[in-house]
Amino acid sequence: MQSLPINDVLDDIKNTLNTHNRVVLQAPPGAGKTTVVPVALLDQAWLENKQIIVLEPRRLAARNAAARMAFLLNESVGQTVGYQIRQDNCFSERTKILVVTEGILTRKLQADPEQENTALIIFDEFHERSLHADLSLALSLQSQQILNEDLKILIMSATLNTTAISILLDNAPIIQSEGRSYPVDIKYLDKPLSTAGNAYTRNQKLILQLIKTIKQVIFEQRGSCLVFLPGVKEINQLTRQIKQFIQEEKIDNIIVAPLHGSLSKQQQDQAISVPKNGFRKIVLATNIAETSLTIEGINCVVDSGLQRILEYIPSSAMNGLKTHFISEDSATQRCGRAGRLSEGVCYRIWTLQQQKRLLKHSQAEVLHSDLSSLVLELANWGVKEVGELEWLDVPPVSAIEPAKELLHLLKAIDSQGQITAHGSDMLKLGTHPRLAHMMLSSVDLLQVYHACLIAGLLTEKDLFKTGTDKSIDIHDRINVLKQIKSSSEFHHDVDKQQCKRIIQTADDFFSRLKRITNIQGRGEVDINLSGVLLAYAYPDRIAKQRRPDEAHYLLSNGKGAVIPEYLQHHLYQFLVIPNLDAMSGREKQGEANIYLAAEISEQQLDEYFTDLIEYKDTVQWSDTNQRVETKQSQFLGKLIIQEKQIVSEDKQSILLCLLNAVKVAGLDSLNWSSQASNLKQRIQFIKQFVKNDTDLREQHDINMLPDFSDEKLINELNIWLLPHLTNENSFKQIKKLNLYEILQSQLNWDQQQLVNKLAPEKIKVPSGSNVAIDYSDLNQPVLAVRLQEVFGLYETPLLLQGRCKLMMHLLSPARRPMQVTQDLKSFWQTTYHDVKKELRGKYKRHYWPDDPFTAQATNKTKKNMNK
Repeated sequence: MQSLPINDVLDDIKNTLNTHNRVVLQAPPGAGKTTVVPVALLDQAWLENKQIIVLEPRRLAARNAAARMAFLLNESVGQTVGYQIRQDNCFSERTKILVVTEGILTRKLQADPEQENTALIIFDEFHERSLHADLSLALSLQSQQILNEDLKILIMSATLNTTAISILLDNAPIIQSEGRSYPVDIKYLDKPLSTAGNAYTRNQKLILQLIKTIKQVIFEQRGSCLVFLPGVKEINQLTRQIKQFIQEEKIDNIIVAPLHGSLSKQQQDQAISVPKNGFRKIVLATNIAETSLTIEGINCVVDSGLQRILEYIPSSAMNGLKTHFISEDSATQRCGRAGRLSEGVCYRIWTLQQQKRLLKHSQAEVLHSDLSSLVLELANWGVKEVGELEWLDVPPVSAIEPAKELLHLLKAIDSQGQITAHGSDMLKLGTHPRLAHMMLSSVDLLQVYHACLIAGLLTEKDLFKTGTDKSIDIHDRINVLKQIKSSSEFHHDVDKQQCKRIIQTADDFFSRLKRITNIQGRGEVDINLSGVLLAYAYPDRIAKQRRPDEAHYLLSNGKGAVIPEYLQHHLYQFLVIPNLDAMSGREKQGEANIYLAAEISEQQLDEYFTDLIEYKDTVQWSDTNQRVETKQSQFLGKLIIQEKQIVSEDKQSILLCLLNAVKVAGLDSLNWSSQASNLKQRIQFIKQFVKNDTDLREQHDINMLPDFSDEKLINELNIWLLPHLTNENSFKQIKKLNLYEILQSQLNWDQQQLVNKLAPEKIKVPSGSNVAIDYSDLNQPVLAVRLQEVFGLYETPLLLQGRCKLMMHLLSPARRPMQVTQDLKSFWQTTYHDVKKELRGKYKRHYWPDDPFTAQATNKTKKNMNK
């Protein structure tokens, strides 16, 4: 066996596993732990006839690890060593070491919780803290604790918080391998890249700096170079620019090799393998090359310092891809790739000051991801609360609760959190619960393969090339896939390999679905049902256009979304939206960008999603029509699918809505006759005056009088006004009400007599006329009367049993004020004679005596006085 650093601790690993069933191994990149440790354990007595399962985070790493171990045993893959990954496997009854990816291990644990045929589960590269790795470890620990105490668990990692994981494993022993590496010269930028501008601008600045650095590497370094980039988009951009540069410079000994999970096995092998003699290689990779994989001939690393991870946003219930700086651990591992074979160099596209601010460890995926798959797995395991299992980081409630709500909506769990038969079938499909529910629901629609194609499109990357003209419409993609199935021609905007990958994924889903449902044919793809299928997967992302001919939509979950201008080829009234980017620049405005959607009609919503539609009668006020209107609305979540005006039988709700409109509009919306206003004012005048008069308070219980203040009346409409309403529903109708009679009905007989006694509505003057008193000024009531009608009246009339003098407005025959006074006697004695001269000149036909004290009061002219 090749001499590797891990060999120095193999005996420690064997001895510890003989006495413990939980062990932690820390070994740096290049130590050989992934391939050497499982092979070295094949001769252990505790293995007996059982298997060692090795968990690898990525398909490429799993396949390569199996191949390397088989090579060490001088065998072919599939004999002693095999692998099982999605869409591919190679193992036999002889297989003792089975390398699996994360979803596969979860399925194995669910199918056989006891794991009676497994002696050891190895969790490799556990520091990556993927969701399935955390889940599988939690399930394995409970299986070991309750069902199979002989099961052994070995956690392996290049960089790991060993203390925390050891505590989780009941203080499991920690074994450390020193590893072996050569010195690496680390070079930093002098100043950080500018973060000004939008995401596109920042990306362009990164690519410019990377191509500048790679040109430097080409001319100053020897050997091959590994470039770490955040995603496939940047890999493709940089690949084009490097190829263009080496072509312009006529450099013919450099191979540019992309490396990411979406490539074919042949393309990945080309990136990993040793280049031909005399050739150098520039490998452009995502963090797939950070651990596990050994890429031959690398002595130089260019690190962008970025990685793209999926984040779950509780406030929007959406996932969004976001680019983050890597952790210090990741930076160390990436750098170490340059020192595997000899001294190397690492170019970091950040400054030394930025390096000091990096997080020590990467954050666990369980803390920032959609947890619906995890919750469904737990329900299948029989766990309702995450606290029942042991976790290195407990999944947050803020993500668990929305996941439960979604699963209940998808009929995967019941109201008690227990998995349903439908939920069990969803798990067998090995994909996100949304897509699983959609594919199972497609059986009744006879659109099974159609649903599998959609699941393939949503699982894999887009089939249109980056930067090409495209729309949000999923129909465009389905039509491309349908054409490809029947023709060998490809449009230049379409990625041929990606189309094949999507179809392969769809075929794989169809095979699984056949095993679960026993369906026979694929069914014709009816493009008009794409929206219906997507709505099964995304009932919370059914959306309605906010306004006709606009790209802004409201989702059934209450969030907003908009189609970016460059994708606005189609505008439909209703959409189902499987691809939203809530991390866009519009997040502050509360709207996400729509990148993929399908039309669904109102008729289809009513036909296929009746169970999601609620009917609600809404009584509401119409400002336009100034009346109460009753509408029957069809709601799907927060969306109003349809509404129409109806005649409601709920009279009480209509009257209460009308009263609320009165409250908003104010008391002026009612018909206040002078008599009604006068009664309201008289009572308020009495209450205000008596409040400050001790004698009157002792004589009269003013509290027995109702409070007719504006504030009280507006706040107690339901007490004094509601009982007098019958079928009114508009301001026009309530203006016909007799407010005087309604207010007077609030007073009993004694109260009415008291009011008339203390503040009469009218007062009889010497002319015999009953003149109304104006109480609009609560501090000073006014008697406006023609001067001639009060001849012979010595003193000013009094209210409130003589405690309040009226303010007299003495009017001309034309009812114009000639004098304002509270001392009528003084007026007769003094000012009257001057006023008389003026009035006698203007109103010659009227009676203007010299002595007002003895004159006969009249409301007539001289000519009519004797009649």
